[in-house]
Amino acid sequence: MARTRFSQIHRQMTSILSPQRIGSLARALGVVRRRRKVEIVPLVYTLVLGLGGGRRTFASLRRAYQHATGTSLAPSAFQDRFTPRLAELMRRLATSAFERLGRRGSRTHLALDAFSKVFIADGSLVRLGDSLEHLFPSVWTNHTKASAKLHVVADGMTRTPLITHIVPGSRHDLHMFDPGPWCRGALLIFDLAYYQGRLFEKILAQGGSFLCRAKTDSNFVVRAASDERWVGEKTKDVLRRMRGVTFDCTVDYIHRNAPAHDWRPHHIPLRLVAVWHAEARRHRLYLTDVGPDRLLTDAVAAVYAMRWEIELLFRELKLQCRLDQMPSANPHAVLVLLYASLLTLALGRALHRLLRCAARGIREPFPLERWSIVFAQLAPAVLGLLLAGPLHRCSADRALRALLLHEAADPNRSRLLLRGRAQAGILAA
Repeated sequence: MARTRFSQIHRQMTSILSPQRIGSLARALGVVRRRRKVEIVPLVYTLVLGLGGGRRTFASLRRAYQHATGTSLAPSAFQDRFTPRLAELMRRLATSAFERLGRRGSRTHLALDAFSKVFIADGSLVRLGDSLEHLFPSVWTNHTKASAKLHVVADGMTRTPLITHIVPGSRHDLHMFDPGPWCRGALLIFDLAYYQGRLFEKILAQGGSFLCRAKTDSNFVVRAASDERWVGEKTKDVLRRMRGVTFDCTVDYIHRNAPAHDWRPHHIPLRLVAVWHAEARRHRLYLTDVGPDRLLTDAVAAVYAMRWEIELLFRELKLQCRLDQMPSANPHAVLVLLYASLLTLALGRALHRLLRCAARGIREPFPLERWSIVFAQLAPAVLGLLLAGPLHRCSADRALRALLLHEAADPNRSRLLLRGRAQAGILAA
C-alpha cells in the first residue's frame, strides 16, 4: 500500500516517457543494434533531465549520464551517439508525449465558456552556429546566419504544446499553421504574422473560431453596427469620429487567394472590435468571427492578451529547458537537443498536473513560472528517481514530492494570473 501511495511521481513520469516505449522505438529505428556501454533508456532520460546548474554542454550531459548510471565514458563515445536515428527517436518521443498530455481536456469558463479550448500559435527562433547556415538559414542573415524555428500551437489554458514543428529559421510562421479537426469548437488566438484571409477561411471550414489583431492601416466597409448611420462607412472615417469610445461592428473582409492565383475578391463577414487605448490615445483593432453573444465587447482585449501565454512558454523553454543552448555544429545533435528540451517541458507539465491534484481547492497552487524554475533545479533528482531501483524508489519519491510541494507553492495565492484574467475578461492594471 505504501508503494502505491509514494510512487506517484515515477508512475506519472513513465506514463509520458516510458522505458518500454523508448526501448521498443529505439530498436525499431535501429538506434540500438547491439548492447553497448551507452544504454538508450538512461541516455534519453539524461538528455531530457540532465540539466544541472549551468549551461548545457556535451561535457555536462556526459557527466550527468556517468553519475546516474555509475559508468565511465570517453567524450567521443558519448558524442558518437548523436546520430540521425537518435534525432528521429527523440522527435517521435516528443510527439507521443504531447499527444498523451493533450488527451486530458482543459477547462474554460466565464468569458471563454463558449469555446471547448483556446489555442495559441506562434514561432520562436533558436540561434545556431554559423556553420549550419546551409541547413538552417536564418531570417536575419546580417547578425544571425543560422537558426532553427520552433513553431508551436499550444493549449492556452495549460500552456502545453499541441503541435510542434522544427524548421529552418527563414521559413514563415504562416506556412506551418494548418488548421485541422483539432480546432473544432476552439478559439485560436494569433498575431499579425497569421493575418491572411485564406487562413481565416480554413479555420472557419474546420468549425473553429479565431481572434487576432487587425492591421493599423485596415480600412473596411461597415456592414452592420448598433448605430445604423455607420453602415456603409469606412472604418477609418468612423473611428476618427469615435475617439475615446470602443466601437464594435461587422465589416466586409475582402481577400484574394494569391497562392492559388485566384484573383477574385472573396468576401468574409467578420466582427471588428476597436478598443480605445487611453495611454496610446488610439484604437486597437481586433478581428474575429465570434459574435458578441459568445464574446463580450469588453472582454475582447483581455482574451487577446492571453496570447502572451505562448511568449511565456518560449521563455520557459529557453531559460529553464535550455532550448537556446546548442553546443554543437552537428545538425543531428542540434535536433536531438531541441527535442530533448521539448521532452523536458512535457515531463514538467505531467508532474505539475499530478501535484495540482494534491492541492484541491486552491485556484492556482503552482504558477507555471515558479514551477518551471523549481522543476529545472530539481531535474537531476527526478533523473535519479527514474533510474533508481524499486527498493530505493519509494523513499526517493516521497522526499522529492514533499520538496516540490513546498518549493513550488505560490506564496501569493490571491494573485489572479494571466489565464484567470482572460477568463474573467479583465485586463492587467
